[in-house]
Amino acid sequence: MENYLVFFGKSQDFTSLYYDRNGWVADFNLIIRDFSLLESKIFTVDSITNKEILARYFFTAQGKNYCLVKLYSFAQALNGARIDGSIYGVGLLGEEAIHFSEENLNLLRTTKDNFAKLSLNGVKFNKSNFKSDSDRIWEEVTRGSNGNLLDKISTFELRDKSSGGEIAMFANNLFEDAIKLTTRVSNQDRVYFSEDLNHLKRTQQKWGKDRFPIYWEQNGQFVPYKEPLKYEAPLIPVRDNSSKPAGGDLNEIFKLRSALNDVQYTNQGLEENLKKLNKKQRRASFLVYALSGLVLLLLMLLFFFDIIFPREVLPPPKLEAVVNPIDQILQDSASRKEMADFLENIDFIYSLDKEGTAVDTTLLNEKYLEIFNFSREFNIDIKNVNEKYVKQKERIGSQVSADKDTTNAN
Repeated sequence: MENYLVFFGKSQDFTSLYYDRNGWVADFNLIIRDFSLLESKIFTVDSITNKEILARYFFTAQGKNYCLVKLYSFAQALNGARIDGSIYGVGLLGEEAIHFSEENLNLLRTTKDNFAKLSLNGVKFNKSNFKSDSDRIWEEVTRGSNGNLLDKISTFELRDKSSGGEIAMFANNLFEDAIKLTTRVSNQDRVYFSEDLNHLKRTQQKWGKDRFPIYWEQNGQFVPYKEPLKYEAPLIPVRDNSSKPAGGDLNEIFKLRSALNDVQYTNQGLEENLKKLNKKQRRASFLVYALSGLVLLLLMLLFFFDIIFPREVLPPPKLEAVVNPIDQILQDSASRKEMADFLENIDFIYSLDKEGTAVDTTLLNEKYLEIFNFSREFNIDIKNVNEKYVKQKERIGSQVSADKDTTNAN
């Protein structure tokens, strides 16, 4: 038969984690659907002063009989000040009845103490998800020097029928009385053990004596609880001391302390956030100063760039001596001859105005071509000659046309 180790508590919302001998059971719904017995509905936590509770349930789910033994007490959620129903605890779950044996109870005690050590700060959870802590505890339970303790849970046969209903036992010593009464309560559907008589009485007042009967030990026997006869002592006058509270609800004081603890915890979180913000602000300020310094350095570098990095002054390019075309022509006899022809050709173009005779256009073009070639060779400006050439050519063309018209008329 498989046994399970269970961790549960209201770290934020109610959380439960289940482990078998091989490790974490990711989906416990495949074993017991909608298992809800870990969060007590009858004997619930109602005060910060509640003492620890040991409980055992016999129940049936999906046609199978099961037994749950759990040890639980008060613990507030990570971000909350609620008292009612705020619990944490551990449990053993199996298909056989689990003994209230010393070994089984010691396993619960060690597991719950380690759970509190890792997952709680005082009476408050220190995280909303305690799986990393429960994984570590399960390793110690199953991989320790004493072997896998889940395989060593002592059990007995689970009967199909029991007496039904809840029963509560006021214990002077939680574990010792549970071991002493293991046979007495072996057929009980649900049994609770607590050392907190006032908690038991408040629960009975809520549900009634038939639904939640309380038993306590009297003369070596566990019998139904009855209020002891009250002895009324004579009234002794006392001096009024207005500086001290005259009575009051102790539970309300603890509630106020719990609220104060929650405020202090919140304040501590705010202080830590403020430290983080201050640290980020210092980093941002340093970055701003660094960027400002860099910008200033770049501006200074830009302003004094010519001073820090003087530009190299290049020497002015050497100008080639301008050669006078006349000097070049006079140095060569052939060029002098061409120069004479050049001038004669220019004179020919201009002399047509004086002669007024018709000249062959071909001859005019030849003269101009020689002028043009010579001027290009020696870079001589012949702009005026060009204009004169064009006018002469047009005049000759007009004269030739007029002569043709006269001939045709005769």
